[in-house]
Amino acid sequence: MTSKKLLINIFEKVIKIYSFFVLYSSIIWIVLSPMLFLIGGFFAFLNHFYGISWFLADPTIFNPHHINLMTCWLNSSLINSFFYSNIWIILMFIIFGISLFFFIISLGNLVIGIRNRAGLVQEGIYKYIRHPQNLAIIIMAFPLFLVNGFPINLVGGFRLGDLVTWIQFIFLMIIYSDFGDMKLRKKYPQEFQSYYEKTGFFFPRILPYRFSCYFSAIYNKKFRYPLLILVYILCILILYQLFLVLPFTWITM
Repeated sequence: MTSKKLLINIFEKVIKIYSFFVLYSSIIWIVLSPMLFLIGGFFAFLNHFYGISWFLADPTIFNPHHINLMTCWLNSSLINSFFYSNIWIILMFIIFGISLFFFIISLGNLVIGIRNRAGLVQEGIYKYIRHPQNLAIIIMAFPLFLVNGFPINLVGGFRLGDLVTWIQFIFLMIIYSDFGDMKLRKKYPQEFQSYYEKTGFFFPRILPYRFSCYFSAIYNKKFRYPLLILVYILCILILYQLFLVLPFTWITM
């Protein structure tokens, strides 16, 4: 390739990138401006939520001989050098990076979908799942909650309270996504019904619609939320049983 052709190719690519920016900058700003505001709020929320989450998960809290919450089973760790090794830290960075990339891709699909059509966005990832960005946030929160435990748990362990906080956050994001579905159904009543039947919540649809609608926040709220509460309680009880069985070590403050 001659230098002239190379310069022409570079010039064409610059023009394409600039054209894309001109065409989509307004949409990108509309989407990103509230998100930039929410990002700071998101990390502040994670920090405060982490501080109160343990009070929502301790089945021994009503015990008259209950010890200080910071020295209870939630503050126990499964001691293993792997959980404070470089491999574990790199793995957390990889999980965060992949989820952040997934978030950016889904955001790009949303921006292009808003630009290309007036109505419900069904492009890219949104063709298969309705809440890809919320799923990405859930995965991003996993290493963030675990990082919260590092300054306290320097001996190298996996702390139960960090995992409990993440599980609670998943249930909060499920409820938040339910409100998103209800909002879309109200805004696009006819289009949303067809879209809902074809797509999954956080993952591509596996169960047929005629079965999954029984668990829907839109069509069966009276069943869905008691079920979510029962599943949450079951998760906490399972983790508590693991604490009783596995060699977890209490960490005193």
